[in-house]
Amino acid sequence: MRGATEHLVPADGRKLSPQEFADTAGLSEGELHELEEYQLLRPDQLDLSWALAVREATRLRADFDLDLFATGLLAGYIRRVHELQDQLQQQRAHTPARTTYTEVSYTEVRVGR
Repeated sequence: MRGATEHLVPADGRKLSPQEFADTAGLSEGELHELEEYQLLRPDQLDLSWALAVREATRLRADFDLDLFATGLLAGYIRRVHELQDQLQQQRAHTPARTTYTEVSYTEVRVGR
């Protein structure tokens, strides 16, 4: 159910206008300003990756009947999880693959009657 945002690249670093951010995140401009008043979102954070995190939180808001403050908190946690997933993926890409071989040897086998 990604729809229109499926083709967007969150890491492009482009800043969005408040209207673009609100449209992408699924918020009204009033809700966007309210998140800024709660200090859950700063004007310098109006980029695509934050908008997509807020959009995901907004979908969960409807599912779990959350208020706007909880939605803003959730968006921050979603964003942090995405950052940690990216760091883990980069770490794994730089770590050489390891193969472990185990040798099993039987020197004596007794068959009893």
